[in-house]
Amino acid sequence: MRNILLGILMLAFCSASAQNSNMELLGKTTFGQNLNDIWGYTDEDGNEYALVGKHYGFGIVDVTDGTTLNEVFNVFDEQTTWRDIKVWNNHAYVTCECSSGLLIVDMTPLPQSSSLNYTYWKSGDTFEFSSAHNIFIDENGVAYIFGANVGKGGAIMLDLTQDPMDPVEIGIYDEEYFHDGVARGDTLWGGAVYIGDVQVVDVSDKAEPELMSSWKTPNAFTHNMWFSDDNNYLFTTDEVTNGSIASYDVSNIFNPKEIDIWQPQDTGIIPHNTHFINDFLVTSHYTIGINIIDVKRPNNMIETGRYDTSPSYNYEGFHGCWGAYPWLPSGKILATDIETGLYVFQPTYERGCYLEGGVTDQHTGTPIFFPTIELIEDSSSLTGSLTGEYATATLNAGVYSIKVSADGYYSKTITGVVLQKGQLTQL
Repeated sequence: MRNILLGILMLAFCSASAQNSNMELLGKTTFGQNLNDIWGYTDEDGNEYALVGKHYGFGIVDVTDGTTLNEVFNVFDEQTTWRDIKVWNNHAYVTCECSSGLLIVDMTPLPQSSSLNYTYWKSGDTFEFSSAHNIFIDENGVAYIFGANVGKGGAIMLDLTQDPMDPVEIGIYDEEYFHDGVARGDTLWGGAVYIGDVQVVDVSDKAEPELMSSWKTPNAFTHNMWFSDDNNYLFTTDEVTNGSIASYDVSNIFNPKEIDIWQPQDTGIIPHNTHFINDFLVTSHYTIGINIIDVKRPNNMIETGRYDTSPSYNYEGFHGCWGAYPWLPSGKILATDIETGLYVFQPTYERGCYLEGGVTDQHTGTPIFFPTIELIEDSSSLTGSLTGEYATATLNAGVYSIKVSADGYYSKTITGVVLQKGQLTQL
């Protein structure tokens, strides 16, 4: 499978026509300090906000028109490189790797008033913590606190529905340190970063969570993950140099299958956070910025947009784009760059043209091992799998000549192959 994937990755990257493509910069602002994570919020009147994690606190920025960015609220806090933000029921929840605890901000008064109440919450009766790396809140109002200074730093579960300003402890999963995670329904997906695993946990009984399955991600440093809307696919990032974005078929949670790997051809890039929206991934990468990947065919991922928020950094590790948020009702994307500030983009979501199929012996019908498939007009090629299967994509719709070759065989060129945006052509 890896041979075919390497070919797909090369083609997908080469098909992007420009460093900055399909991402229109609307506005940008700086804060005089480094930034970390980002989230979004929309008030009752439809005004849109960026929730910004800072080195010295947390801020709320009105981004409604995209070009004029006004900070309407700020909390000064202890210095830290790491904050993470999520929203539930008009409240912002902010973790930090410092001694402050969980910052909770009531955003209900917006937009009429920017005088917002806030509190710091550190513990209930059992799982006292002051520091945590990350947070996720599911659709039922359960917050999952990851990487806290409790036990191994697994997932502390808090009920936010009784009183949003005063969470109630309801359970903990603490078999491994979780760097990040997501949850939906009764299932928690955790990134056990230091052992390189995705861990899938049954949390139907919050007091007795149970591990259901786990597996290694390609670079064994599992940072974050996000699921498709139908729960059938999971996408992961490995936060290491030359790290990958991987896609998995998880329709059978006890038998997950890796179906594609994507990574930029740029040398030394570190992916950070990926998010799913309408069969696209929006992902922040250190030093090359934010990109959009078409995952309509999760076995055949292709980059279709990118914007470099830190062109002055030449792939020098942990600099540049930290996070991105793609779910504002207007369609705008928010992004934070550690050194250069808050960005607001208007994306153009473009589909690739997909070409997939298999190569067999003309006489026997048996698969041909590791065939080479060339898209002549694109000057690109890839290597098929052990079973002769291949999958590739291009941004350039048109009529192609496809040359197929393999050791021990005469090559064959098929002309007049039509590739269309968002369409699968099987050959």
